[in-house]
This record gives sequence, structure tokens and C-alpha cells, in this order.
Amino acid sequence: MKQETKPAKVRSETKRSRDWGIIRKKDRSGSYHWYARIVRADASGRKRQFVAKADNKTHARQLRDEMELKFARSGPREIDGDRITFRQLAESYRKRRVIPPEYHQTRDGLRKVAGLRSYQSVGHYIDTLVAHFGRRRIRDISHADIEDFKRQRLKTPTRRGERSIADVNRTLAQMRCVMRFAVQNGWLHRSPFELGVPLISLGNEIKRERVLTFAEEERFLAACEATRVVEYVRDGKAIKASIAGGRGLIRSIFLTAIDTAMRRGELLKLKWEDVNLDARLITVTVTSSKTARARTIGMTSRVFREFEELTESTGAFPGENVFRIADFKRSFAAICREAELEDLRFHDLRHTAITRMVNAGLPAAEVMKISGHTQWTTFARYVNPTTDTVRKVANVLSEYVAVRATSASPILHSNGIQ
Repeated sequence: MKQETKPAKVRSETKRSRDWGIIRKKDRSGSYHWYARIVRADASGRKRQFVAKADNKTHARQLRDEMELKFARSGPREIDGDRITFRQLAESYRKRRVIPPEYHQTRDGLRKVAGLRSYQSVGHYIDTLVAHFGRRRIRDISHADIEDFKRQRLKTPTRRGERSIADVNRTLAQMRCVMRFAVQNGWLHRSPFELGVPLISLGNEIKRERVLTFAEEERFLAACEATRVVEYVRDGKAIKASIAGGRGLIRSIFLTAIDTAMRRGELLKLKWEDVNLDARLITVTVTSSKTARARTIGMTSRVFREFEELTESTGAFPGENVFRIADFKRSFAAICREAELEDLRFHDLRHTAITRMVNAGLPAAEVMKISGHTQWTTFARYVNPTTDTVRKVANVLSEYVAVRATSASPILHSNGIQ
């Protein structure tokens, strides 16, 4: 009996050539160059050709394999991202994220749905990054490149002197946001910030602990009322004039800040419809609050008196700002000089207010509601020990040690060590 032979198995697929997707082309000068090329259909079904110039044939194979992997991983966007420079990425980020805040009315009030309150300062950080990385393709920016930028930025002085670690950290944090934006849009597979040791070192920042004493507060208020000599030029002649007081508005802002812990921007945006003199309450609205959360603050007696004087002198018209001033930086600095207050910034008044509230015995949770903090770690930075607090702690500890030393009962220690 004749044995039947099985038909040969026909391959359904042909083996792809090793040089598939490799092109060698001659340019106008007659020189040959190698290219990698793949053809794929995009989301709309339309075929697209992706081409990358290579150094040699082996490099062309490597580029082809990389493009295939990128397309399989995230479609055409990551391949397109290979050509995007940091400048182009930054401009795209500006248009989408660095915009004025937009609000939406809900049953519970206004809610921020897009944009940034600090979009102007964010734009400054992006300008710094573009000046350094602008021409670089985002795929070529490595962790080491950012580390080099960090060291270089720290050595670049500011107009006021040495650059702070905090300023460099804010710049790096903004770059991290921009690179994450590239990853979210599929232009980059991984951010360089994820490929090495942490580049933002918050622990190395020098935290300000400047708290105004009551004696320094009295000197500041006295300087607001003191007579001062002002020099100016009129018709080509130098003139000296003595001016008494005239700083009532700065005094009102100072007292409101140091008794309410309101931020500078919240004070400048405060309107009369947000002030209830009958109930002695101030409402910080969503649109003026840094955290986009409204809160209510009570007035101290002296803040209430300041607001009453403002209503008599300037009026309290709805829609108008309580403190009709755009900026008081120069005036505040001048008063500090005259009062001999060293290294005092306006934001230190917020530190002072929160520290005083805690020292007065108010629960930390209630103080956080008044100050507008949402995280304990941030709030704790504003609670700074004063000289009186340090002495109080030392006295309490001295009394405790004295009592325990004369007590007949033994003092227990951990690990059994006496």
C-alpha cells in the first residue's frame, strides 16, 4: 500500500527583510545618505510616512526599530515629538496652561476651572528656561543637562545679590510641569526628572522665620505718623519739605495684615462689599484667595477702627477696593528704614499674625481656617518661635525638671537605661 505524503506546509507570512524600511538616497550634490522609514495609518485611517535621517546603515536600522516601538506605544505623537524643541513645547504649554484664571459659578459659589492666579510669575520662570533650553529638542534633554542648569543657575546672582535655592527650585518645578505636559500629550515617553536622583531639594531651602516683635511694631506705627524730610526737584531747583504723617493707608494695610494674616494680594483685591462692619467680618473671596477657597476673618478692635476711618475719608462704595493703591513696596521699605527694622518683608507680617494666634492659645485647626492653609506642613512653616516663646518653654522645662528631681518616684527611661 502506497503511503500518502503530506503536502508541504505553505507559510502564510513571508519573512521580513532585515533591511526593510532602510533607504539610501542621493542628494543634489551627489552624496548618499541613509534614512529610516516606516509607513503607518493614523487615527483617521490616513497613511503617514515617518522618515529619520541616519548616520549610516546600522544607525538607520536602529532608528527604524525605535520609530516602530514609539508608534506601537503611543501612535504618531511620540515620533512627532522627536522634532519638537523646548521653545515650541513651552509656547504650547503657555497657550494651554499659563493663562488668567477662569471661574465657574456653582451652588456653593465660584470655582476655578482653568488657568493660574500666578500666571505672570510662571511666565517669568518659563522665559528663564527657554533662554537656556530653547533650541534643544525635548528628547535630547537629559537628567544631567537639567542638573548642569541647576548648578549654573545657582551661581547666577540676582539684582539683590546671591540667588536663593528656593528660586532655583521654583524654576525647576516649572520645568518639571512643562516636561510632564509633553508626556501627557504623547510627545515624550518619560520625563528626564524621572530618570535620576531628585533635582528639587526642598530640604535645602532656607525657611524665613522673621517674626515682628511688639516693640518693632510700635516703631513701624510711629514712623507712619512721624515728620520726615522729603527732597525733590521742581523747575530745576532742589527743594526740601517736611511732611508729617500722610501714611495712613500704609498703616491700615499694616494693621490689617498683622491682625488677620491676609496675604498681600488678598488685601489689594479686597472690596467694600466683602467687608461687613456691623458683624465685624472680612470675606476673602474665591477670586482673591490664593488657594481658590473663600474664608471669613474676624476684625480686631484696631482693624475695625481703621476700616471706620477709611469709610469716613474715602467712602465705602460697592465695587471699589478698600485699599486704593496698586503697589506699596517703596513706601513699606521706606518706613522700615526709618523705623530701623532690618530684613523685614511684608509677607513676614503673615508669619507674625499666625504665630501670635497660636501663642494666644487658639487651636491650630481654627488658625488654619483663618489663614487659608489647607496642608499642615505648609501651615507649620508659618508658626515661628519668638523670644518670649523660647523663654516660656525653657521656664516650663525648668519647673518640670525641678519637680521630678525632688520626687520620690523614679524617672522611667526607654530601653531600660537609667
